[in-house]
Amino acid sequence: MDHKYAHPLNPTDYYQTFPEFLREISKKYGDEIAITTYNRQGDKIERSYRVLNADVERLASAFLGAGYEGANIAVIGENSYFWVVAYLAAAISGNVAVCIDIEQSENVLRDMLVSADCRVAVASPNMASLISKLLVDIKRQTGEEILLLLNKSEENRAVIMPDNYPYLTIDDFCAKHSLSAEALAAAGDKIQPRDTAAIVFTSGTVSISKPVMLSHIGLLFNAADALALVDKQSHCFAVLPFYHTYSFTGAMMTSLIGKMNVCINGDLKTLMRDMTAFKPSIVIAVPIVVESIHKMLWTKIEEAGQKKKVKNLMKIGSFFGNPSLLLKAALKKKFRGTAVERLVIMMSGGAYLAPRVAEDMEGFGFMVLQGYGITECSPLVSINRCGSYDHNSVGPVVPNSEVRVVDDEIQVRGINVMNGYYKRPDLTAESMDGEWFKTGDIGSLDKKGHLHIYGRKKNLIVMNNGKKISPEEYEGVLRDCSLVKEVVAYGANSGSSVDDVKIAIMVYPDPDITAGMTSYEILAQLQQEVDILNSKLPTFKQIQMINIRDTEFSKTASRKIKRKIV
Repeated sequence: MDHKYAHPLNPTDYYQTFPEFLREISKKYGDEIAITTYNRQGDKIERSYRVLNADVERLASAFLGAGYEGANIAVIGENSYFWVVAYLAAAISGNVAVCIDIEQSENVLRDMLVSADCRVAVASPNMASLISKLLVDIKRQTGEEILLLLNKSEENRAVIMPDNYPYLTIDDFCAKHSLSAEALAAAGDKIQPRDTAAIVFTSGTVSISKPVMLSHIGLLFNAADALALVDKQSHCFAVLPFYHTYSFTGAMMTSLIGKMNVCINGDLKTLMRDMTAFKPSIVIAVPIVVESIHKMLWTKIEEAGQKKKVKNLMKIGSFFGNPSLLLKAALKKKFRGTAVERLVIMMSGGAYLAPRVAEDMEGFGFMVLQGYGITECSPLVSINRCGSYDHNSVGPVVPNSEVRVVDDEIQVRGINVMNGYYKRPDLTAESMDGEWFKTGDIGSLDKKGHLHIYGRKKNLIVMNNGKKISPEEYEGVLRDCSLVKEVVAYGANSGSSVDDVKIAIMVYPDPDITAGMTSYEILAQLQQEVDILNSKLPTFKQIQMINIRDTEFSKTASRKIKRKIV
């Protein structure tokens, strides 16, 4: 057992390159179901580990047969089986998978394709027309023609294909180009562990997205590290976009390494339908998903007039070290046939989750384990464990990483740290202190080795007395208010100098809770909550301004609020 951990690490397999990884999981798990999807009609489609391997090798062989080796290959589309195939095919053929965030504007998408020097774009049918248009623009501006390949559709419906840019379907491309299995294996053998496997753009909540180069060994070891700390489950549900490392590493790669069956959802409209049909035992989520389920459960309990009783039973269970002790059997019966029938664990990352939410969910019988990651670290840095957790922290540091705190900033060193920003040595140099990556997050390590996150360095509110305040301190408390759907704290200028600021909050009230209330009534109730919070704070830290907005905040695809436009 590693001395850093209170409990032994779970056994897991570590791979150094994607060719080795794909070859071994196919050999070991064969006809076990690897990936499940549901088409628009709700039909279940299952692929085994052996089938996944064959599909990936077929496309990888075509890339090499067409002369693409060491090329940057864009993968563009919503979550799908074929998105995974395209990513893995790029990685095992010695190319680089460039993960494109489809939530971005046309201009940003064009910039991503150009700045990453993409030679091939593998697009989903839903993105075909837009990408075709962008590729026409790129060819006009740069003279470069990017090969456009179209993924298959599982929708059983007509797909509008681009008509103003040459393209091939993946099937036609594979029929046209191929290599022998021996040639593909030889290409895979040339790949080194530290070679770049993927370029992933940062979320860009406070700055322009940066192209992060992640290595084969960094991604694969990071996925295996998650399994070393979190108890393996049988069925994983993946709903977050794969073009963010949290979802692809945390849901897809950990599932495949651990012989789990992972369900891919690519359409929020069918999320609950698919989740109910699949009945996952683990869900990879962001706080907004956990909070939504938490609110839904309490609403149902309140409607049944059982809130006080349930809270009392949770308190009694907590006294005996198990909040769900007196509730689990009854709730399990109540949840039969629903999406959470066999749910055991919800992983939460990407943003702050109030400890009270995790504690309540534990009382309902679900373990919520918070973790912390950042794209540049593949992304996982720390994560709570089933047998050793602290809802106020983001858990112990993963096995193949180290963390230090310098001037309150979290810095990370390890196999999972990026190879740098693509073609941006200036940004790379700024972000590194030798081997240590400077995360820009403020935090600390406690005596147990658990990491605590307080906020982003860039978000700090600097007062005229020299004090620095993290807005996340306020947001975590205020999200507990039933009226609050979303909240952002910030420093509002109140004088002539830049640092003459006062603490302000902008709130998007929960429309369901506040239905029928006037703006004055909402503001008055929020003021009561703020007064309670202010009574516990020194004068300079007290909230002095409340603003209400009518619409949700603009967010990134990983559901983080874009602070720069607040």
